[in-house]
Amino acid sequence: MTDDREPSPPLSAVVTMDTRGPGAAGGPTFVLVHGIGVSSRYFERLVPALAEEGRVVTVDLPGFGKARNLRRVRGFSIEDFADAVAIALDGLGIVDAVIVGHSMGTQVAIALADRRPDLVQGLALLGPVMAPQDRNALKAGLLLGIDIFREDARGNRIVIGDYLRCGVRWYLATLPAMLGFETERELGRCRVPVVVIRGGRDPIARDPWVLRLAASSGGTGTAVPGVAHLVMHGAPWRTAALIRQGATISR
Repeated sequence: MTDDREPSPPLSAVVTMDTRGPGAAGGPTFVLVHGIGVSSRYFERLVPALAEEGRVVTVDLPGFGKARNLRRVRGFSIEDFADAVAIALDGLGIVDAVIVGHSMGTQVAIALADRRPDLVQGLALLGPVMAPQDRNALKAGLLLGIDIFREDARGNRIVIGDYLRCGVRWYLATLPAMLGFETERELGRCRVPVVVIRGGRDPIARDPWVLRLAASSGGTGTAVPGVAHLVMHGAPWRTAALIRQGATISR
């Protein structure tokens, strides 16, 4: 017996914020992509820092945050998430943006640059995942647990609240895609400026991994002292400055 039903149309990411700061007219557009289990809420401190020099758009990936109703029986692949972001950007008429990904969002950013190079002028990878030796569920969970004790109270409230809203089922449906994505190999195909940024106390994106990614892309790798995995939350202005320096093309 065959299934003659039409395939489901691709799902768009949900745009949660579109901020145009003083420099938006002549500056770049920054698109912020969150990681697994969470939402765009944890970019709350980075948005105003980047908005000083450009337009800032935040999205919630299907199944997370304000897009929680956009779930399927099976999880999305990283490429599915990238296509969902592309649909959202097409809807806004955005091209040539700086894609800022955090954690699993770095993988989505890399896939977007490969699949839709017209949308991407540069990549900023914050706390990228996962180093080859960490690509199993037990190790990933352990590192995440360690990080909780290194974040500030506000950051933990946002992240834990989002994890509870996401739920174990959707998290586990998405986890294989994150663990199976070979970030270093995929990044090596990118032909745009790349900056890789980690918090100096980040137990997930550690120095050797960040430096390896920077070398594979011909970009730069930087550690921001005193903060952990949520580098953009713990040091928003410093992170914004590094993004502008490393991932934008002068216009």
